[in-house]
Amino acid sequence: MRPRLLLAIAATLPITAFAAPAGKVDFTAGNVTAVTADGKTRTLTKGAEITSGETIDTGSGRAQLRFSDGAQVSLQPQTQFRIDEYKYSGKGNEEEKGFFSLIKGGLRTITGLVGKKDRDNYRVTTSVATIGIRGTEYTAALGEGLNVTTGEGSVEVCNAAGCLILNSGDSGFVAPSGAAPARTETKTSLPPAATNNSTPPTLKAEINQAETPVTKTTTPSLASGSGYALALSASGDDASYYMETTGGTTGTATFASGSKLTHYESNAAGVVVEPDSVTGAWTDGTIGWGVWTGGSIALSEEQSPTYFGHYVVGKATPDADLLALETNNMVGTYSLLGYTLPSSSGGQTGAAGSVSATLTTNFGTGAINGNLSVAVGGTSHSGNWSGSISGASFTGSGSMNGCGDGACGLGVAGIFSGANAARAGMTYKIIGNTGVGNIHGAAVFKNTGMTSVVLDGGV
Repeated sequence: MRPRLLLAIAATLPITAFAAPAGKVDFTAGNVTAVTADGKTRTLTKGAEITSGETIDTGSGRAQLRFSDGAQVSLQPQTQFRIDEYKYSGKGNEEEKGFFSLIKGGLRTITGLVGKKDRDNYRVTTSVATIGIRGTEYTAALGEGLNVTTGEGSVEVCNAAGCLILNSGDSGFVAPSGAAPARTETKTSLPPAATNNSTPPTLKAEINQAETPVTKTTTPSLASGSGYALALSASGDDASYYMETTGGTTGTATFASGSKLTHYESNAAGVVVEPDSVTGAWTDGTIGWGVWTGGSIALSEEQSPTYFGHYVVGKATPDADLLALETNNMVGTYSLLGYTLPSSSGGQTGAAGSVSATLTTNFGTGAINGNLSVAVGGTSHSGNWSGSISGASFTGSGSMNGCGDGACGLGVAGIFSGANAARAGMTYKIIGNTGVGNIHGAAVFKNTGMTSVVLDGGV
């Protein structure tokens, strides 16, 4: 056959005929279909291939999918799941993508190799929030809002109000109102498994037991009162910045809706915070974090109007606990629990996945250090910092790369909250030629391990 005739025939065939399959169907129960972007429908059975652009509709049935990178997805009844863009070559490069949409219904999944090297290469989009991965296994249900529970590893749930990281065993809820993702004690529930004699292939995340749909959520909150420690990073109307932690003192905090800080006052530290509008606020019941616009702060009697501010707040870790951690030379490791979307004095705001950070403490020596990566307005900055612990607070400094004329300066101020410093929260500022102005933000951490070390001198 002549080359021109081959080209002519190829031009008449649908593009999907040449698209590499994204994966295949491991199992179906009931009438499960795939709908292409142009509206064509086909019935899916075991072994059928699935490709980018198709929407899997389970109807009253269910399906289990296996993608070429090893990912497994179990789709529940009344679920529509679209494969927006999928590419996997096994090379682990930036061209690999796993972008999906959960239009309605629920799923359980064990993620594969796509997104392991660069988590930005994986996401599941819903009508109220986007799910990104920092781990391997989670359950999601979309109905009156989005419920997500992490089984193993961690996931990141983001909307326009901010991001929440859910580690193993954690659950979160995103309301359709646009409120920030919130932690909940209610685990994500999915419809009961099929009652026919068909048994799906083993999926670690699949639980073949009757469950009831989520009807309500229990949201952690913070109670207004005394004993709270605070750290903040804010930008003023004169382009200056403010960085503060209440140190060894505590103050009184007032909250609205269980998580929004509406007033903070510590006479001993000379700090008064009066936000105009809290645009995003989160808490796990132990520590809270958020961002406000407008309002003012008073530092040592000096009243300062602000454009915006980021804060962390929580009941200060008791002195007796801190003394025990110091006496026993405890070293703590912390993983990222959540963060505010970073903002710049140039008016830019970071997006979902714009922050990553780690934290390590040595209570015996009073030392603390960590690393931080931040992306705002098309710029990316990363670096390390170190500092010192003083009671239930800490401060630190370091440098960040990615600046126009060399390294930018990094300042950190934070607090410890909860029994035995179970939580740590920090606010930060990045100062220098970032390309977007001064950058401010907040991040909170969960203690994942305490070990005792022997210090020099035989202690």
